[in-house]
Amino acid sequence: MIPDLLLALMGVPGDVFTLHTDENGDESLVVAKDVDFIKIHERARLDALVEIGGAYRALDRLARSETTRAHFSDAPSSPYRRALAIAIVERLGAYEAMILNLEQDALRRGGAAGTLNAIESALSDERVVLPSMCEEYARVFDGESPMRGAEVIRRVRETWLRAGHPAARATFERAYRRVNHAMMQQILGWCAHGTVVDPSDEFFVRALRGGGERDEDGEEDARRGAGREDDGSGVWHESHRVALERIPPGVELSTAEAISFIGRGVRVLTHPTKSASMRGNFDAEAYAARSTRRVRALAAAPAFDPRAFEAEVELMRAEIAEALGEVLLRESGLVSHLAAMRDFYLLGKGDLYATFLDEARDLLALPPKPGSATRELSTHFTQAMAIAYPDEGESQSSFRLVYASALTRSGRETTTSATPSSAFMPRAHIPEYDAWDGIGLECAIEWPMGIFLTKDTIDRYKTMFKYALRLRRAQFDLQDAWIRLRRSGLSQTLRLRHAMNQLIENWRTYIHVDVIETEYKKMVETIGETTDFNACALAHRQYLASVVAHSFIDVGSIMTIFEDIFALVRELCETSAEYTRGQGLPADWDDRVDYLTRQFEKNSVELFDTLRGGYVVELPSLRALIARFNFNDFFEDASVKDVSTMQMKFNDLDV
Repeated sequence: MIPDLLLALMGVPGDVFTLHTDENGDESLVVAKDVDFIKIHERARLDALVEIGGAYRALDRLARSETTRAHFSDAPSSPYRRALAIAIVERLGAYEAMILNLEQDALRRGGAAGTLNAIESALSDERVVLPSMCEEYARVFDGESPMRGAEVIRRVRETWLRAGHPAARATFERAYRRVNHAMMQQILGWCAHGTVVDPSDEFFVRALRGGGERDEDGEEDARRGAGREDDGSGVWHESHRVALERIPPGVELSTAEAISFIGRGVRVLTHPTKSASMRGNFDAEAYAARSTRRVRALAAAPAFDPRAFEAEVELMRAEIAEALGEVLLRESGLVSHLAAMRDFYLLGKGDLYATFLDEARDLLALPPKPGSATRELSTHFTQAMAIAYPDEGESQSSFRLVYASALTRSGRETTTSATPSSAFMPRAHIPEYDAWDGIGLECAIEWPMGIFLTKDTIDRYKTMFKYALRLRRAQFDLQDAWIRLRRSGLSQTLRLRHAMNQLIENWRTYIHVDVIETEYKKMVETIGETTDFNACALAHRQYLASVVAHSFIDVGSIMTIFEDIFALVRELCETSAEYTRGQGLPADWDDRVDYLTRQFEKNSVELFDTLRGGYVVELPSLRALIARFNFNDFFEDASVKDVSTMQMKFNDLDV
């Protein structure tokens, strides 16, 4: 009987031990019913012992099935399931060696009494380990819906942590290390070479559709980017992204994002562009060798240590961040690009836009023609560039004005795809001014600045440009009104124009001097103190966030006040233009001026009270603006008493 028992322990049925299939289709080995020389109490004892053989048979079938699928199936095999199958095969190999030793021992005993007891004693650990492995790992290899990627790691890890028997815990820990090794192999390919080795699409850094994977020669697949300017954004923002559902246990989200950053950085530093590769002093081969040693050391560790893993990832991230920072700061001129963005988008080149508004005066006085508005704007903008900055041909070609009608703008807002960071951007409400509110500014971003100037940051620049340009246009129209009416004798109209101009000029001074220039200097100082790409990007995001927040374009109540003020400015300026053209003033103009004055006084006091009420405490830079607004207690008395006091002060203005 001992030879039949040893064969049954190897999952091989015979005359004494046969296969039994239950109603669920699960197979097990039991003592044959027609065997009459085994006593009842020994039958139960042997049935319990050969459960090990049934577990061995099931595990061997699972491992062989996965190995066969990996070699002969057309569908890609999961490296995580394959790693677990290898761990199972290794454990079964140790079990087979144990059975072979038991067979040799039984032959030496020659069928002496105590052989069965010796087998039971030798397999005491296996009676726990193999059935537990079969029970826990069968779900991983389920034929209809096998587990993938992080699910496999999570299941193996939980099995290891729940195990109480020392031998089972050691076995499950070895399986967990083996599965983690598969993850380390993928991390090695990504962090060292910027390549995702993921045929079954399981790695937590997911390649997006059209992300531009490398071809067989390691070069960028140019066909995917055909017809699109390569500014670095494709490789950086549109190629790979962290899939939250794929992050394995033991890996924090911040660490997964750092790993994604490392691989994308390697791709940017090593992938050639249309002109040349922007590597700086980055030695790709030396970096790959260092990264390979780090990842292999983690894979060879006796246990997965999250702290050691995060520390090694941080070392690789810092190295790539410094290399990217060097490329952006020294070779690509990051600060000069940011200065250009400030000058053009945030109206830092004030004389340029003053020249443009003067050149386009007649065009902006007429309703826009959607079919030709962009071309006409570009013509005047080019002329203004030639007049204001005749030596800046490169900047002139990088920035251009465009026009989008209200219908086109609403369609773009509807179809624009959301990004993870755009969900946290404040909703801006830009006050309307006139039919030319569709004027926008586009810029051509060169490689590799696309990795720094993301779509979200460009959208913020565009939002601030529209807001700043409308303020500048309102001030320009008020200056035109002064030129038209200064000799007209319309003193009340001129006082109102003066008050409007004073408010808008003070507001523009606050935005450009107290907000934009101050925050820009802080950002440049921070960037000048580091070469870390992430630190530079963080400083830039903080700069834009401060500009948007301190300009109050995300505060609906303040922007509504400015929208009302813009409407009053438009009416006054349009009436002054008609008066200059000889059409005369409306018959009720005096009453209308009184109404415009009262409305402007009301809006001014409301704006002053809103700013003074709470924002001045949060934003100390507002104190200078409040002081300019309230020169000689201009608004203070009206806020404390009533609007009529302010009307008296308006009438006393020296025009």
